Amino acid sequence: MNPLDQVLLGWAAVFLLINVTFFIARTINNAGIIDVFWGFSFGLLATYFSLTGEGNENRRILLSTVACLWSFRLGIYLFIRCWKLHPKEDSRYADLREKWAEKNNSKMFVFFHFQGLAIMVFALIFAVPTWNKDPNISFVEYLGLLLIIIAFLGEALADLQLSRFKKNSKIHEVCRTGLWNYSRHPNYFFQWMAWVGYFVFAFNSNGWWTIYCPILMLFLLLRVTGVSNNEKQNITSKGDAYKKYQETTSSFIPLPPKKYLS
Repeated sequence: MNPLDQVLLGWAAVFLLINVTFFIARTINNAGIIDVFWGFSFGLLATYFSLTGEGNENRRILLSTVACLWSFRLGIYLFIRCWKLHPKEDSRYADLREKWAEKNNSKMFVFFHFQGLAIMVFALIFAVPTWNKDPNISFVEYLGLLLIIIAFLGEALADLQLSRFKKNSKIHEVCRTGLWNYSRHPNYFFQWMAWVGYFVFAFNSNGWWTIYCPILMLFLLLRVTGVSNNEKQNITSKGDAYKKYQETTSSFIPLPPKKYLS
């Protein structure tokens, strides 16, 4: 398939599915379903691009395999989290409903479509390698795959450690288990590392311009939806215990504790 047609058709599918997701969210009165769609979307798009691309088949298979492992694991985790909270919403969306009041439906519709736009923008990093017809998989590409696999394992471990901690702790207690002893947000760090890996993999296919993906994701994680929002919630719910945690533990990059000043 022509690359332009391939991308446009993929974007059209995202637009359609975002509207379906918004309809489901309104039906069940839970906007947290958008997180689930976000998680699954990248694996689905990587698979779509791999099936429709005209580049080397082995490269396309490698890309779709690692992307599906990473994306579907994240999607399943977010689905379980959303399911356990339902009919309550994630506090982020509950706060937005309260803030937007009577304009909630229209503003949430726009919010969902901004999420869809972000997915479309990030999805290009999965399309680029599917256009590469070179039969040789380079060292750089294998390095990218290695980073993605490490990110997959790290994020899965961080999520598992946090889930286990929450089952046996009180709301005001701070998780310092495993990776959480070295970073206050190891799950976000490894999520970002995955995007670095995708960029490294795409780089060898003239995808140098996809550098915007890890840069933009870093900005979103640190300043918009990830770390900053989570820090505010934790200070509110955990108080001084979390402030002490901030003083001894890196915010993002895993580092030895007590050697980092936040």
